[in-house]
Amino acid sequence: MATTSNTYTANGSLVDFAFTFPYQNSSDIKVSVDEVVQSLTTHYTLHNATTIRFGTAPADTKKVKIYRDTGSANLAATFYPGSAIRSSDLNDNFNQNLYVTQEAENDSTEAL
Repeated sequence: MATTSNTYTANGSLVDFAFTFPYQNSSDIKVSVDEVVQSLTTHYTLHNATTIRFGTAPADTKKVKIYRDTGSANLAATFYPGSAIRSSDLNDNFNQNLYVTQEAENDSTEAL
């Protein structure tokens, strides 16, 4: 099973939490604390490509979950008749499909 989330137990002072999964867009990164979804910029920021930073450290013993939620409503790239097909666009579409599939598989496993 692919890793699409990382879970930590807060200690009341740590504000930076790393994550280990790939993603396409920074908007695909989501964070919850004790299963309450947090808001980007209000509660946390993307400090760098693999770390989120809370404005205020989550309280001691709170469960922090960083997860990927890839959008599936629209393809990353659209192709038009007569236009060039770039490998990067194909890769983006295949990665999007792969990520959505991995997330669905993990969600269904967790539901059981």
